[in-house]
Amino acid sequence: MVFRNPQLLWLLLILPTLTLIWLWRGGRVQLAALILRLGAVALLVLSLAEPVIGSPPPPPQPTVILLDQSDSLGDDGKAALRARAAELARASTVNPTLIAFGGNLVHANLATDAESTTPFVLVNAPNPAATDLATALRAARELLPLGGRVLLLSDGVQTSGDALAEAQLMSEVGITVDIWPTVPALAAEVGIAAVSAPRTLRVGEEYPITIDVAYDDPTGNGGQGARLQLWEDERLLGDQQVNLMAGTEQFTFRHTASVPGVVRLRAEIVPEVDTFVINNSSAATALVAEPPLVVLVEGVSGVAAELRISLDRAGVQSEVIPAFALPSRLSDLDRYDGIVLVDVPANALSLDQMTSVREFVRSEGRGLVAIGGRNSFGLGSYKGTPLEEALPVEMDPPPRPERSDIAMLLIIDRSASMTAALGVSKFDMAKEAAILATESLQPSDRIGILSFDTGTLWVVNFQDVGEGASVAGIQERILNLPSGGGTDIEIALAAGLPELARQPSQNRHAVLLTDGRSFINNMASYQQLVETARASNITLSTIAIGYDADTELLDQLAQWGGGRYYFAESPEDIPRLTLLESEIARANPAVEGELRADLATPHPIVRDFAPSELPQLEGYVATTPRDNADVVLRSPEDDPLLATWQYGLGRAVAWTPSAGAPWANGWPQWEGYERFWAQVVRYTLPEPDSGPLQVRLSPREGGAQLQVDALRPGGEPLDLAVVNARIVLPDGSVRSVDIPQSAPGRYVQDLALSTPGGYAVSVVLLRDGELQQADIGYVQQVAEEYRLGSGAAARLRGEELLATIAVTTGGAVSQEPILTNDGEVAQVPIPTTELWPWLLGAALVLFVLDIAVRRGLFVRGWMWARAYSPQGWRVQGAACCALTVSCDDGGGCG
Repeated sequence: MVFRNPQLLWLLLILPTLTLIWLWRGGRVQLAALILRLGAVALLVLSLAEPVIGSPPPPPQPTVILLDQSDSLGDDGKAALRARAAELARASTVNPTLIAFGGNLVHANLATDAESTTPFVLVNAPNPAATDLATALRAARELLPLGGRVLLLSDGVQTSGDALAEAQLMSEVGITVDIWPTVPALAAEVGIAAVSAPRTLRVGEEYPITIDVAYDDPTGNGGQGARLQLWEDERLLGDQQVNLMAGTEQFTFRHTASVPGVVRLRAEIVPEVDTFVINNSSAATALVAEPPLVVLVEGVSGVAAELRISLDRAGVQSEVIPAFALPSRLSDLDRYDGIVLVDVPANALSLDQMTSVREFVRSEGRGLVAIGGRNSFGLGSYKGTPLEEALPVEMDPPPRPERSDIAMLLIIDRSASMTAALGVSKFDMAKEAAILATESLQPSDRIGILSFDTGTLWVVNFQDVGEGASVAGIQERILNLPSGGGTDIEIALAAGLPELARQPSQNRHAVLLTDGRSFINNMASYQQLVETARASNITLSTIAIGYDADTELLDQLAQWGGGRYYFAESPEDIPRLTLLESEIARANPAVEGELRADLATPHPIVRDFAPSELPQLEGYVATTPRDNADVVLRSPEDDPLLATWQYGLGRAVAWTPSAGAPWANGWPQWEGYERFWAQVVRYTLPEPDSGPLQVRLSPREGGAQLQVDALRPGGEPLDLAVVNARIVLPDGSVRSVDIPQSAPGRYVQDLALSTPGGYAVSVVLLRDGELQQADIGYVQQVAEEYRLGSGAAARLRGEELLATIAVTTGGAVSQEPILTNDGEVAQVPIPTTELWPWLLGAALVLFVLDIAVRRGLFVRGWMWARAYSPQGWRVQGAACCALTVSCDDGGGCG
């Protein structure tokens, strides 16, 4: 048994007091009357406490109704929730507090009169462009400090705050949240979810603009047509008719940056069926700087001609210089944004030049592109040099399952000029070089040594190098080689190359060493000889010894022969260069034959290029990628063709084929050649220098905060300057704002940017007559309430959030809650028995008996009985004794 009003039981404590009062006032009080009176009072108190048998339903709780009125519900959804809120408010007996919310809170006054003709109109409406569910729950918690109940009418699609954290706090104070979710309106909605463009650009750079269009089709009616436009300020860049399907689709436009400054891009879509217009436009900005300047370093004259033309057309300004003209001081390279090495051998550069190139990338954060050819990478002796350190590949080719034997032919000039020198002669150095070559080859390799002046002499006919005595015999014949007379290069090639072609080895290589000029040069004969040798898989390298050598002829022979040209300034260089050639020939890093590049890793450097559209290649230099390099394109043998990496502050790229001949002959005619090389070179370039002013725009409520950091050349803060911002608004109008100083070297101003779209901000700082300027773009997004990623996904997230809130607070989610007359969700009925009517009736009976006793009704009844009973005196006596009254005849009780 329980009492509805247990606090009234304290009234039972007054019974002893009442007893004393009655005894004092009544003198000799009849015992029966006192008992009856006390019993009646006790029963009356018990009946007022309302005892029941069983568990009664709890009393109504204080209630807050939270009413979502954000635009994600749609007009019909908002009206439906207002109707439900009004119905709950009318039915409730606990006078619930009604709060409407969106981006802010409004303590609502709904017209709840049942007779009202407009019962569902909010007197004040919240901001519909956002859904701050967390703030609404916090307000309800503050209104119910001792616990209570919240009825939440919402779709759960919040745009700010942490509603789950608030729900956890509500559960700790005993507040339950019951959910009344809304049924979403079945209306199509189209919006531009995002517009993307590169953050920084250079004049002349072609760049993509991607537009994400979201289409929410809850009706399932299928696709619809729309008109999609792209604008740069007020200039139309693109206009196309598109067919939209449910979900998010991406459309790409391409454009070329034409002028420096902030570019404001705006995408607009006009669908056939739509709900909100405010999200049909979105913007992006890009900062365009002056065009870059790169230097093209040629290993062979004219090899970079096609590349220069293509880069210039793509907006990359370039200069072409020979390898020896590359500055050796790092400060002299400062005017360039990048360096492109086009088939440059390491021996064409000094150590200082290579070191400056390395630091140009690592320390200065500039770009480096190394393009292959027969004089580059492993073929160009990059191994162990600062160039190799800066590149994403190592010069050692990867190990092959089988290695082919090599046949090497050394053609040595033994003319009189080779011995005409003070100290060590060139001829002696040439013989030393030949000996070193025999030591670098494997025993199974073949070697032949042919000497010439105006005639030819075979010093060593082709034979296996062998070991021990065999090698010693070859070297002894080299040492005994006599000098001769004049110089005839053509007869030497005519005698040696055909013999090399008859060797069984798959790899055949010839090295020509000479310090002179032939008396007669027939270029056509030379070309025929060398090209015939090339058809037999023979490569020819040349070493010009001293300044009297015919360097132009030797360079041309190396080009025709697919080998390398070296210039030995002193005799001491001859052994080193010859040994280098023999090691290159033995390693055989050149891989030749028709092949196509495969995509190894998707990468921005080949953005918008499919491997299938790349022309075929005829060869490359085999290298090994570094562990932290990105291999973008690879060969069928898994060797890197295009690799890149971050080296210090800068980026470096290795392209192991050539840019044109000999291994990319069809590339200059390819329509994508210009764009391909522009992307490769631009990828390595640093972002444009923003200057001494650092400008940043950070989103704030209703706009953005503009922050300007200014430093002096020495790095000290620049204070007390006049700073002004010129702001171009989305509609093209201009506003000027002064920016006050807030800290040393820092100037800050909050900007009210209420209109969604792209803004161009130009900051000007004036101090001591010096002017500094910096530009920046900013996009004020449309309110989160109207952004579309996937409408169905957003609704699902909202439903999950509401369900979690209900579980966290011990509430329930119901589409059709059963309401009692007091507006509370009906409880499961529990059988109870109310006792207060019985107790009240018993109290009334006792009061009647008390009155009867006090008025002597029982005595008169006894006297009547005596008159009619022969034994009445016994009855009288007993009654007198029981009622404590006197009997006139002395019946024993007196």
